[in-house]
Amino acid sequence: MLPLRMPHVVCSFEAPCRRPFDVRGLLEFFAARALPGVEAVDTERLLYCRTIDLARLSPPAPEGGPRLGTLRVDLGRPRMRAEVRASAGEGLESHLEEEVERRLRRLFDLDANPDVIRSGLSRASELASGGESPAGVRIPGAWCRFETAVRAVLGQQISVAGARTLAGRLVAATGRELPAGLGEPGLVRTFPSPAQVASCDLRALGLPGSRARALGEMSSVVATGALRLDADPLEVRRRLLGIKGIGPWTVEYIAMRALGDRDAFPASDLGLRKAIDREQPPGAAELEAMAEAWRPLRAYAAILLWRRGGGG
Repeated sequence: MLPLRMPHVVCSFEAPCRRPFDVRGLLEFFAARALPGVEAVDTERLLYCRTIDLARLSPPAPEGGPRLGTLRVDLGRPRMRAEVRASAGEGLESHLEEEVERRLRRLFDLDANPDVIRSGLSRASELASGGESPAGVRIPGAWCRFETAVRAVLGQQISVAGARTLAGRLVAATGRELPAGLGEPGLVRTFPSPAQVASCDLRALGLPGSRARALGEMSSVVATGALRLDADPLEVRRRLLGIKGIGPWTVEYIAMRALGDRDAFPASDLGLRKAIDREQPPGAAELEAMAEAWRPLRAYAAILLWRRGGGG
């Protein structure tokens, strides 16, 4: 029997991936946004790794407190292979292993139907003009809905690199450090819980006052259970829009990546508008009208446009 304090594999499994599957394009999206200390992405070996808290897989967390671990996903094979390591416990309970797989299917959009996506978007002239093929495109999803929502709020009106910097400061200030021996290169802390973010001095991280207040309020209502990000998507949208400082762009981005809405579309996004015409970008209303033809797959269209413009 392995010593309980020695890091070891507590869960491993394989899952099928429908083809075509643009794994490299998906991982390049994640790599550009990889959160320092939390995520590590290897686009050549097609690996995605991150820190996790197993206690948060089945809230509310048990009295024993956090149960930190690491997740390694190999997408460079016909069937995705995932492995979870931890320094506590001999194995992962079956319902938690099922939750790990559910989260990974959401993270990598494994339940997408590539034939439907290809047929639905292949005739869109605005997408085809840039040479992007819808074959194999996936929506970069969320391992943790709250984490993705936080990063969306942090990313309001700033660059991808700027949002990554702010998220890194948040993790450094509030994330839990992995036990000795469990951490790997690039993986040293977990993303903070809603309660940890709610109690953090967000202004000290360099956030403007309005954004700090919006993030603090969102974290508080998630921490208390007043807002569940796994509830009905329409209700989640409504509640998020009711938080001062969170606007339509943020809500659509959260709906796309965290709520699994494949028709979400942040039409006001400058990167999407410039991808249509860099010199004379259409207005948000014009792009919204244009995107009607892409329903109910507008989120996939957004990924293709971001890929063209290098944004998102």
